[in-house]
Amino acid sequence: MDDLRRMVIFSHVVEAKSFSAAAQRLGIAKSAVSRHITLLEKSVGVRLLNRTTRSLNLTEIGETYYQGCARIVAEAEEVTRRISTLQDQMSGTLRVASPIVLGKRYIAPLLADFVQQHQSLHVELVLEDQVVDMVESGIDVGVRVGWLKDSMLLARKIAESPRLLCASPGYIERMGKPEHPEQLTSHDWIIFTLLPTPYHWTFVKNKSEKRIQVKGKVKTNNADAVRSFLLNGTGLAALSSFLVADDIKKGRLVQLLPDYNCGSAGIYAVYQDRRYQQAKVRLFIDYINEQFAGLLPG
Repeated sequence: MDDLRRMVIFSHVVEAKSFSAAAQRLGIAKSAVSRHITLLEKSVGVRLLNRTTRSLNLTEIGETYYQGCARIVAEAEEVTRRISTLQDQMSGTLRVASPIVLGKRYIAPLLADFVQQHQSLHVELVLEDQVVDMVESGIDVGVRVGWLKDSMLLARKIAESPRLLCASPGYIERMGKPEHPEQLTSHDWIIFTLLPTPYHWTFVKNKSEKRIQVKGKVKTNNADAVRSFLLNGTGLAALSSFLVADDIKKGRLVQLLPDYNCGSAGIYAVYQDRRYQQAKVRLFIDYINEQFAGLLPG
C-alpha cells in the first residue's frame, strides 16, 4: 500500500515537474512529498530523479519506472471509478433476511414492488427466524423484530407492532377467560423460546405493573408455530399484532386483557457501516420505511 501511494506521488511529481506543485495537487506538505520520493528510491534501489534547486528531471531508469507507474496508477483510478459507479447504481443483487412470517406477508410483496421499480436489480430473500449472521451470510439488509444484539451493526426502526395476548374460543370455553394478569399463572402458555424472557411477562395498566411467571407444556422457536398452537386451542400466548390481528378480527382468536399493555415489538432494518452503503441498500431501507408501517395492523 505504501509503495502504491508513493507511485502516485511520484507520478504527480513527474507530471507537475515540481515537488511544490505536486504537494499542492495532493494536498500534502512539500516535505512529505520529498520524504516519500526518497523512500521510494530507497525501496527500488535506484535514483529516479535528478533534482537541483532549479530543475527536476527523470533519470533513464526513472523514465522507465515512470511509464510503469503511470499504467498502474491509471488502472487503480479506473478500478476506483468502476467501484464508485457500482456504489451509485441500482444493480447487482440485494440480499435481505427476515423472520419467516414477516417475510412472507410483508417483506416479499415490498421486495416484489421494489424490484419492479428497479429492473436492473436482482433480489434474494432469506427467511429464517433465528438471527442471521449478516457478514458471514452476505446479507445487505436484515429485518428484525424485537431486540437487537449486534453492537457492530446499525439499525433503523421502521415500525412498532404491539403484542396481543390471545387464545382460541375453544380454549376459553374449556379453561375459562382470565380477567386479571394474576389469573394467567394457572393457564397453559405456548412458550416462544426466541423471546428474551419467554417465561416472564409484564402487564401494565394505568402505570401499574404486574409481572408474572408463566408455564406451558408446549414451546417452539417459530412464531407461526405459536399461532398454529393458538388456533388449535393448545394454550394462550402473546404475539405481535401483525401475526394475529386478522385472526382476532375474524373470530378465530380472542384478545385477552385488552385493557392491559403487554409490550410491543419494534421492527428494524439492520445494516452495516453506512459510510460504504450502496445505493440499493440505502434506497431499499428508505422504501420499506415509507411503506411498511402503513401495512401493519395496529
